[in-house]
Amino acid sequence: MKKEIYAYNKVSPKEILAYRKVSERAMVDLLNIDGDEGATNALCKSFEVTNQLLKSTLLRAKTKNEDRPFQKALEKLIHSQIESLKLNKTLFTD
Repeated sequence: MKKEIYAYNKVSPKEILAYRKVSERAMVDLLNIDGDEGATNALCKSFEVTNQLLKSTLLRAKTKNEDRPFQKALEKLIHSQIESLKLNKTLFTD
């Protein structure tokens, strides 16, 4: 699904909602395996909160016409956090 969404370098609200359902299903599946308490549950909730805060920050930047340095710094933060998640996944699972 992700390849189709990014194929034309634009994402529609419909596509975001569709992918969100995939993510929510993955959370439910994980919590069904590990239980609905503890660190795994907190991790799932933190991903939800992070996504909400990211959307809020991006919307504010867009509506306030934030300057290019802000946008570049935000993009750098997003990419560095994604890479950190990938590195941790590799470190602790491979």
